[in-house]
Amino acid sequence: MKKAYAVIGANFGDEGKGLMTDYYCRLSHNVINIRSNGGAQAGHTVCTADGKRHVFSHIGSGGFAGADTYLSEYFILNPMLFSKEAAVLGKDMGNIFIDSRCIVTLPCDMLLNQFVETMRGKSRHGSCGVGIFETIVRNRDSRYTLRYGDMLKADRKILAARINSINMEYCPKRADDFGITGRAKDDLMDILGSELLTENYLDDLYAMAAQCREADEQVIEQYDTAVFEGAQGLMLDQYREDYFPHLTPSSTGMKNIRAILDRLEKRDTEVCYVTRSFFTRHGAGRFDTESKDIAKQFGLYDKTNAPNEFQGNFRYGWFDLPEFMASLALDRKHMAEGERLSIAVTHLDMTEDTIICPTGRLMPEDIAYMAIADKLYKVSGETADDVVCQEVMEKALSRR
Repeated sequence: MKKAYAVIGANFGDEGKGLMTDYYCRLSHNVINIRSNGGAQAGHTVCTADGKRHVFSHIGSGGFAGADTYLSEYFILNPMLFSKEAAVLGKDMGNIFIDSRCIVTLPCDMLLNQFVETMRGKSRHGSCGVGIFETIVRNRDSRYTLRYGDMLKADRKILAARINSINMEYCPKRADDFGITGRAKDDLMDILGSELLTENYLDDLYAMAAQCREADEQVIEQYDTAVFEGAQGLMLDQYREDYFPHLTPSSTGMKNIRAILDRLEKRDTEVCYVTRSFFTRHGAGRFDTESKDIAKQFGLYDKTNAPNEFQGNFRYGWFDLPEFMASLALDRKHMAEGERLSIAVTHLDMTEDTIICPTGRLMPEDIAYMAIADKLYKVSGETADDVVCQEVMEKALSRR
């Protein structure tokens, strides 16, 4: 039977999904890497044994492993950021397939996002500033909806006029909703009124289309192995009301993956929930086990998540066992009978191969047993070569 792997972040994101996606994509020579939620706000770091390093955002993290990418209908396209990433990756990005139903970010979505976050000052939500939420809000109104397939079918001049009309009709109203007035609103509209902005955007759109193929999810059937790459984490899921309002506007777990799998031929499926051996969070919001001293105490650091204008400083905290188990319980309802569950624990090299909790230390095996997982992946490094897999049940029996 063909295989499928689902890589899902179990925390607030930044768990190591890129590393585990790269690992699974190396298990087969005929692999497609599916982006199942979110968009270019992802920052999935992949390092290879021969020294390559890239933070994948728009393109699937299986690129270095030779996997092709399918951007599903649940993915939000951004031609501007795709062009930047494609220029860096070159041949390492493989074949890219794009679902025609994808909604597409416009320059106005990014600008509105950034203007609003800047106005919030110290009360910023922690947005990445790439317009994900604004893209979703705009596309809820059929008058301003733009989907990838429809954009490619339109004449360039007609499409440019459509984008400019959105800039001039929709954006002033949206700015009013946010209280962007006076000089700030004038500055925003001056930028959006630039014909060069739209023309440069269309150049990126058509450049992306030239490098990719339009396809629906049936393209997955051509591959022996499908690796679904989730973005963000379960504790940021749009339906996690206990963490509102600092959430991501997408389903971060199995929900979208389940919908795609149910429309395809049955596959032998493993669902991998990824966690660090401690917790982290980027941006504002509830973080029950946050500790200002933990990074210093254990020498914790992160090469990817440097302080930035929109998300501020990277935050560290103890591993929160009750919240970890609760997140898994909520997401498991989307798993089908016969699908196997696994746990991946990353950054163990920073915490002496243990999971550090407020009340003491746990072994990775402990949380794997609690989650009734079939497999445990222990990761003590940055590359797929640093992943050690063990069968949880076999290990449990051997300890008796």
